[in-house]
Amino acid sequence: MNDIKEQLSRIGVKILSLSRNELYISMRFLDIALARLDYVMNLSTKTIGTDGQSILYNPRYLMDTYTVDRVYVNRAYMHMLIHNLFCHDFSGRGKNKENWNLACDIAAESIVDSMDAAAVFVTVSDYREYVYSRLKKEMKVLNAQSIYHYLENTFISQREFDRMCRAFKVDDHSFWDHEDENRQDPRQEENYQAWQQISEKMQTNMETLSKDYGDAAGDLLARLKLEHRERYDYRDFLKRFAVWGEEIVPDDDSFDYIFYTYGMDHYKNMPLIEPLEYKDVKKIDEFVIAIDTSQSCPPEMVREFLNETFSMLSLRESFFKKIHVHILQCDAGISSDTLITGTEDFDQYMEDFQVQGFGGTDFRPVFDYTRKLMEEGKLSHLKGLIYFTDGYGEFPKSKPPFETAFVFIGEEYSDRTVPPWAIKLVLTREDLEMEGNKS
Repeated sequence: MNDIKEQLSRIGVKILSLSRNELYISMRFLDIALARLDYVMNLSTKTIGTDGQSILYNPRYLMDTYTVDRVYVNRAYMHMLIHNLFCHDFSGRGKNKENWNLACDIAAESIVDSMDAAAVFVTVSDYREYVYSRLKKEMKVLNAQSIYHYLENTFISQREFDRMCRAFKVDDHSFWDHEDENRQDPRQEENYQAWQQISEKMQTNMETLSKDYGDAAGDLLARLKLEHRERYDYRDFLKRFAVWGEEIVPDDDSFDYIFYTYGMDHYKNMPLIEPLEYKDVKKIDEFVIAIDTSQSCPPEMVREFLNETFSMLSLRESFFKKIHVHILQCDAGISSDTLITGTEDFDQYMEDFQVQGFGGTDFRPVFDYTRKLMEEGKLSHLKGLIYFTDGYGEFPKSKPPFETAFVFIGEEYSDRTVPPWAIKLVLTREDLEMEGNKS
């Protein structure tokens, strides 16, 4: 029995080694990624899968697939590399498992299908083309996060869902599963960091030698660029708009415990020094949030942005007790101005929330209106303005007397340009969800 297992293991390793060599010859930029994985026979799976450190395979699956066409083994290998390069295992924690698995498979196969390398090339089926076309009507980039959001928010019959799974499923994702208590496992964190570094190095190599690869890499480089774009901590970003002020709280930083203890010991419980009842803190006092209500900014996205932004701003460590936040709705002009002075005001605003406008976009009226509020003394400590928009409109020609950030939600807005004096921030729904979970 052991001899048979050893023989099957050797056959599996031989097939995977041949596949690795074919992939390397076709796409040399895969060298570091191909070197990362070893091969382990695993009879608990009927097919093949990866845990980020190894490819775990059923030898019967490999032999049958290789007999039909070795290209399908190469494609499965490439499919698993993509899962690892984009850390699909780690990114799926806390998500609906079935939807996330399908989203990752579609994302991975869309890259493999785009490749013109001989090692993985097959004619794309009509059904797959249909699914890609359907998804591209809803999103610019077919990455796992966007596809997952689509699956979560779109009605798909069970029959259609099962058909999509059959069309795109390649590997066994059971090796991804980690219990929550293991999330801090150092080995998993090391594995995650290793793939992040491999992914970044691969992007650099591809950018340097992109002409040599031609169409062989398909959409892989574009997806890597998107994956590695600068990730912003939205809470830290908002801190840019804070100002100094005093707050009635004990100032432990200026308190000297030596004098306090000495007085208590030698003068019958009379301290020689007491903590100050106030301290200088840097928090947000006044703020302007402008909402572009043109048709390209759907109301549900506006609501999501407002909820997540205010949930972060309203944290005790972010705001002073007395605040003045103006929420402006605007398109080609100002359609409404709502003053928020606390959580109750915001809750009421969101309860009655309706988008007003839906005209063209002109950014200039918001800046003129904000300057007017400052001149009238209604905004005396304004540090900044955040403008949620699709980015299409007339910008002011001169820099305003306050910091300005233009915020776009979704990868499709990454190509928008803003004036050099403004901050550009591109967030995904996932970014906002992650920040919301920190609150």
